[in-house]
Amino acid sequence: MTSLLDRSRDARLLQGILLLAGALALVLLVSTGALDFFWTPLILGLAYLAAAAAGGRNGGYWATACVLTGWGLAVVVIGEARPEDIDVSGSYLLGAGLGATAGALLARADFGVSIVGLGATVAAAGLALALTPAASDLLEEERTYALLLGLVGLVNVVLGAVGKGDEATT
Repeated sequence: MTSLLDRSRDARLLQGILLLAGALALVLLVSTGALDFFWTPLILGLAYLAAAAAGGRNGGYWATACVLTGWGLAVVVIGEARPEDIDVSGSYLLGAGLGATAGALLARADFGVSIVGLGATVAAAGLALALTPAASDLLEEERTYALLLGLVGLVNVVLGAVGKGDEATT
């Protein structure tokens, strides 16, 4: 398990750049209409997956990457197929659960996957979905998620640039 500062400066900097690129991709692809909004969770998941891979087995972000990618795949399948006889919320829960299961399997294979992080990511996704009817102008806007992803990326870039990290880990 990694702590906030257990990544090398170079790894943290690369992760930050990848997360910033994910935020930019989200805005460019969804805001322009190239992709529908329902692609947002998958784009977020793939950005975190790229950052996790760049950090190595113990470089962080694996829990978030797994859950968001699983959930995002389910959202895209439902959004593209538009089945009439399948419950959307159950499908999203299935995707998040499969992503969490993948994360738990990675943890068994000695990846630095936080089990608490898996649950917290599922809870955060559920909270966003639950609050969407009350705050749709904020939560049904890809720029909101791009901003949040960009902030995480920026923090990593800054920490990497100022040397916050353990040079012994990669």
